[in-house]
Amino acid sequence: MSSAGRESVSVRAEIAAAPDAVWAAVADVTRMGEWSPECTGASWRGSPAAPVPGARFRGHNRKGGIRWNTVCRVVEAEPGHAFAWDVSFGPIPVARWGFRLTGGDGVTVVEQFWQDRRDRISAWTTETVLRTGHRAEWNRRTMTETLAALKRSLEADAG
Repeated sequence: MSSAGRESVSVRAEIAAAPDAVWAAVADVTRMGEWSPECTGASWRGSPAAPVPGARFRGHNRKGGIRWNTVCRVVEAEPGHAFAWDVSFGPIPVARWGFRLTGGDGVTVVEQFWQDRRDRISAWTTETVLRTGHRAEWNRRTMTETLAALKRSLEADAG
């Protein structure tokens, strides 16, 4: 079954920081655990170990007592503007995630979960095991929390 009908999610926040500083933060996948309520961080796999297209990293995640890892591949890395990656769980494609940045002295950051690639069985299984309910709504809540924490962190650093 195709997942084409499942909705994409995007949330946005205004952050009073330079675009390069915001991009450096979101593109440093090892720091994501500082802000995300679900992702506890990531580790680069192989070379290059940097935010460039083709680079791979392992995402470390948790919800309650459940922990899991994903395999991610950077598909877009434009400093100051965009960072995106494809996610899979073993051989199962999951989704594309990313950040888009616009602005100058202050930055509008849009975090996106789009192109949900799970089949219906995988979607049902993850939503049942993780007890997230509808994954798009869960992602909207956690992405909002992530951007709020990112904003607090970067604005404190800038101030």
